Amino acid sequence: MTAAYTIRPITPADDAAMAALIRRSLEDAGLDRPGTAYCDPQLDRLAEYYAGLERPGAYWVAVEWFGDGDGRDSGDDDADGDGCDSVADSRVTAGHDTDVRGAHDLGANGVVIGGIGVAAWPGSEDTCELQKLYVAADRRGLGLGRRLLERALAFAGEHYRRCYLETHSSLEAACGLYRSAKFEFLDGPLPGGEHSAMDMWAVKEVGTLKTN
Repeated sequence: MTAAYTIRPITPADDAAMAALIRRSLEDAGLDRPGTAYCDPQLDRLAEYYAGLERPGAYWVAVEWFGDGDGRDSGDDDADGDGCDSVADSRVTAGHDTDVRGAHDLGANGVVIGGIGVAAWPGSEDTCELQKLYVAADRRGLGLGRRLLERALAFAGEHYRRCYLETHSSLEAACGLYRSAKFEFLDGPLPGGEHSAMDMWAVKEVGTLKTN
């Protein structure tokens, strides 16, 4: 069997998969506590949450497909290019290996193995936040984290001037990914954040703010 990977916008059918992935990832990282995404009230309804944002925002999932060559490839369903909150490439199973903790098989729709979001930063007209980048541990090394990041930054550049993120120093893969994407690390957080357990903050210029 061959595996293929697609990045597409989240749907309500993906909510349970992403919630399980995020919770398991934070538990494995020792970040299943207040001040992290673990306690976000919207965690079980990400599709509804991002669809209901007043300012531009979105969430995408990485989906793995298995088959004998059904025409799927590693591209994107909506063909607008590829595009991290506190945990990047965190540990959760994708559901096709021996350890199936946290897995959520969508049947004909594939298996969700990662995700990333973008939303406006509170109190700022020109800054967005990169949110909730997670990739299954047994799917690292495939470039999915980078592809998700590229997708999110492309969207951010269409609507905002800067993209901000908060992460944790223990998450070396996340920090390395952000550095390679030319994020500039800051001495402290921007005001208005909710994830007080994070201890690293970074920002990147992504576009020119459009005005009417």
